[in-house]
Amino acid sequence: MLCADRDLNPGQGLGKPLCYQATPSALDSLFVPCLISLSLLLFCVVSLNYFTTKHPLHVRKLTNKKIRWIIRQLDKGAPVKEIAAVMRVTPRRIYQLKKQYEETGQIPELKQPGRKPKEIDEETEKIILQAYKKYRLSPVPLEKLIERDYGIHISHNTIYKVLLKHGLVEENMSKKKRRKWVRYERTHSMSLWQGDWKRLGEKWIIAFMDDASRFITCYGVFDSATTENTIRVLKVGFREYGIPDEILTDHGTQFVAAKSREKAKHRFREFLAENGVRHVLARINHPQTNGKIERFFGLMEQKIHLFDSLDEFIYWYNYVKPHMSLNFDELETPYQAFLRKLPAERVFEYGRWLFEE
Repeated sequence: MLCADRDLNPGQGLGKPLCYQATPSALDSLFVPCLISLSLLLFCVVSLNYFTTKHPLHVRKLTNKKIRWIIRQLDKGAPVKEIAAVMRVTPRRIYQLKKQYEETGQIPELKQPGRKPKEIDEETEKIILQAYKKYRLSPVPLEKLIERDYGIHISHNTIYKVLLKHGLVEENMSKKKRRKWVRYERTHSMSLWQGDWKRLGEKWIIAFMDDASRFITCYGVFDSATTENTIRVLKVGFREYGIPDEILTDHGTQFVAAKSREKAKHRFREFLAENGVRHVLARINHPQTNGKIERFFGLMEQKIHLFDSLDEFIYWYNYVKPHMSLNFDELETPYQAFLRKLPAERVFEYGRWLFEE
């Protein structure tokens, strides 16, 4: 009970206890807030039902997948109001999609969110094309070369867009997955040369590469791939740069005899022995052993059409193009690496070569 005092007070009517007189006012104070809360709840339920059934504007956002479904239903002749009710959008939105579809013949698609792509100014485009003409490289190395040569930074994505615009790169070039090989290379220049023949059109090309620096020491173009032409090219290389400790080749007939018992009689091996060079043979069915010269030939096939001659291509490869397998942070070329990796005992030997005409 709200009260225990049962004394009667004057002017309180029938003399009911105070507790009976206090109870109605207390109930009123509790009933009114509850009534308001129930009214608000009922309003929300009714409003939600109203908007989700008759006026579904902004209740559900369309996606490209849902738009395709809407178009399919329209093609089947489904009523606009029924489609709108299912998708919980306004009939007006369905009519907009229908009109756009009928006018263009294409299923409407939502615009992707994000900022509008920044336009590339003429000066930036000019610099990119100049750099590409000089180096003929992909966007990633060009990014570093432009920063070095021009003192400005242009992202490789921007470079890619410009090269793509001018047809200098392929769109969405996929990277081939390669097996992981442990890369092997000699520490010093002139320790090992890799050599091989490559057919290019109607001609045969032979090249020898310094293993440590990727520098092409000698090369030649001939009508046929023979032992005599191989030796002829090596003589030029020996005269220009000296004699390497070892030379690595495959088992081609230009380098070894067809039959194992005739190996000692092969002219190429005799020539190497006469000059104190050890002949190293690549593993059979393992092209990675001679992989550096093979990759060079692959690059040659890819880029040779950009040059007027093989001599121009070799010059670009040796002296202009930074090699990503060398000190790429310093944009090192094979020529620079060849000099850097020379052993001390060979440095003086190259004084004549460096300063002669």
